[in-house]
Amino acid sequence: MFPVILVTRAFSSNKVIVRADKFVTKLPYKTKPDWRSPMRNRNFAGTPSPSVTNINYEQLKKFIVENKASIIDVRNKDELAATGVIPNSHNIPLDELSAAFQLTPEEFLNKYNFAKPNKELDVVFSCAKGIRSLKASQYLVDLGYKNVFNYTEGWFGWESQNK
Repeated sequence: MFPVILVTRAFSSNKVIVRADKFVTKLPYKTKPDWRSPMRNRNFAGTPSPSVTNINYEQLKKFIVENKASIIDVRNKDELAATGVIPNSHNIPLDELSAAFQLTPEEFLNKYNFAKPNKELDVVFSCAKGIRSLKASQYLVDLGYKNVFNYTEGWFGWESQNK
């Protein structure tokens, strides 16, 4: 049995009151992570999950030339206006990504002016430095997309190669 301890602090004074009111036989939290956890595919070390492939400048250029992938820039509109865009890319800000991929294909096309990628096609994400694009990539993998790529160099890498 474990005691439940209540610690309170009175704001008018600096007194700390400690009470042991009840005893419980189980801890109120899980000691092992549950496999159904919504964060199960997240990797906080900054590396992609096994289903996300990091790509570099040369690989992105190949996607652009072949024009077979949806290239999505997740920067906000102010950033795009200040810097520029990667050729053949479309913009869906990261904070809109979840709502965007819940839209029907017709609604998606009307709002973003390109076809909603299906789960079998290549999708490449880009941002300024490759951090937000990794989050976007992992989100699409969680939705069941098979061919998701993260352009790790971001806009700044693209710009430095195209001066």
